[in-house]
Amino acid sequence: MIKQITPILLSLLTLMMVVSCQKDENNSGSNLDKQLQDALLAASQGQGLEFFTMPASTDLDRIPQDPKNPLSEAKVILGRHLYHETGLAIDPKKPEGKFTYSCASCHHSRAGFQAGRKQGIGDGGNGFGLTGEGRNPNSLYLIEELDLQPIRTPSAMNGAWQPNQLWNGQFGGTFLNAGTEASWTEGTPKFTNHRDLKV
Repeated sequence: MIKQITPILLSLLTLMMVVSCQKDENNSGSNLDKQLQDALLAASQGQGLEFFTMPASTDLDRIPQDPKNPLSEAKVILGRHLYHETGLAIDPKKPEGKFTYSCASCHHSRAGFQAGRKQGIGDGGNGFGLTGEGRNPNSLYLIEELDLQPIRTPSAMNGAWQPNQLWNGQFGGTFLNAGTEASWTEGTPKFTNHRDLKV
């Protein structure tokens, strides 16, 4: 029986090798590659494909930054430490919320530094889950007391390359946010736009 199966297997293997080694006459993939490369070159501002290569995270001079608040290694290290630090949550709306939220509550690393749910919940939330999907309203808070994000939480990654984080003038007074000064309400994060910091 084995002697009969062996020639059949060898024939099938040979046939598979011949078929897999044949040149694909349909070269639409390479045509699409060429179209993509042409589009990238056209968008590269004359710098070529290197324009789209991001610098190493330690190459601070090549990362876009505000000249009034330049990056430094010390600031990067501090930011890494503070990102998950719930000790900064000292002024919640309710005493039960103290030390229960951080940047990572709404920008979960396993969710692409987004909330992992439709709305991020800072103060008034509890739990996390594997990708942030398990952060839910604390039953001790009324819905109107929750620190809910009004939009799907944007990613906290690579924001240096985004000239506008939000188009309501909330983060930065330049680019599309220029001219939105009337909505920079005092006592809100938007008011800091008057410091003319760039995002």
